[in-house]
Amino acid sequence: MKSEIIISIYLFFFKIVFSLFNLLPLKNKTVFLSSFGDNAFFIANELASSGQHRLVFINQTRCKVDFSTISTANKKIYTFESWNIVETLFSIYHLATSKYVFVDNYAGVLSVIQFRHEVKCIQLWHAAGAIKQFGWRDPETDARNSRAKIRFQEVYDRFQYIPVGSRQMAEIFSEAFQVDMSHFLYTGVPQTDFYFDDELKAAGLKNVLAHYPAIKGKKVVLYAPTFRKDELQKMAVEFDIPLFLETLGDDYVLLVRLHPSVHAAAKVPDHPRVILASGYPHINELLLVSDILVSDYSSIPVEFSMLGKKMIFFTYDIEEYNRTQGIWHINDLFFPGPMVTSTADVIQHILDPAVDQQKIERFRDHWNTFSNGRSSKQLITAIYHPQDL
Repeated sequence: MKSEIIISIYLFFFKIVFSLFNLLPLKNKTVFLSSFGDNAFFIANELASSGQHRLVFINQTRCKVDFSTISTANKKIYTFESWNIVETLFSIYHLATSKYVFVDNYAGVLSVIQFRHEVKCIQLWHAAGAIKQFGWRDPETDARNSRAKIRFQEVYDRFQYIPVGSRQMAEIFSEAFQVDMSHFLYTGVPQTDFYFDDELKAAGLKNVLAHYPAIKGKKVVLYAPTFRKDELQKMAVEFDIPLFLETLGDDYVLLVRLHPSVHAAAKVPDHPRVILASGYPHINELLLVSDILVSDYSSIPVEFSMLGKKMIFFTYDIEEYNRTQGIWHINDLFFPGPMVTSTADVIQHILDPAVDQQKIERFRDHWNTFSNGRSSKQLITAIYHPQDL
């Protein structure tokens, strides 16, 4: 109850300030409100290449993407956190006066503002697919109070356009956000353009090797679990890393990548063959250098499938997770690899050279139907130049 009151007070003042700025003229500029930033980075780079767009980046502190590298002088970057009052005010000003607004997560402030008719609000989201449930399909949503439920739907109703990489993802969004199918743009997911660009991949490989030289010449296993709701401050890493180190030789290195919502990890040993890579800004570059992905209910396998490499699903708590968070389906189109419940079984599959390529390709095509390497350009055309479609 106390947190709901604090949220209501914050949103009330946000609404007042936004309403004042909303009296000012709209300007031909684009705002990116980012919690993650990967899709925004690709869209912004494409917009910057024309030299005709004014770009404003409004970032939560957990967003690790460095937008200062976008090659245009016509940009502004702000920190969007309540403790940073000055930059928050600038952020609200730009939200109120921009013709184009991209967001990549649930943004509660959208519940109390009304964009003008000319404004286009695009939900980029932060994942190419979805294994775990969210929005109205999150089992905990029903337990929320009525005010919170109203706020959720008001946020979802602000999304005029939602680009997707597959019809499966459109159906999931429609159910999770309670929006009709007219909102979806089948342009593909911008951040997947990376996997079709040899120059970007070469640069990405160079970046990771410079950052983590210990992985050079090694077999890289990426362990990337998603968050558990009760472990957002500190996540207990259930994967038995000492067993990994004991069983696998010096030619294996383990990268540990936590979900951006998780603040810290517990029980990650300080060892030269164990690298905590949660702070690395671009997950696609980490996927590129990884030989095997070990995950659970994360959406990361959807992108990893574009590389055609082996995936193992460490689903030790699948029944509990399905009860508290919810999983859309449990089949090969959601888990295209072995599902195991112990670290010993994970290691057994790491050592087994067999890879079911047919299963991975079916999974890849199911989720990445429209992601063809031109997703950023296709989305920009749909939003900025719909007459050219």
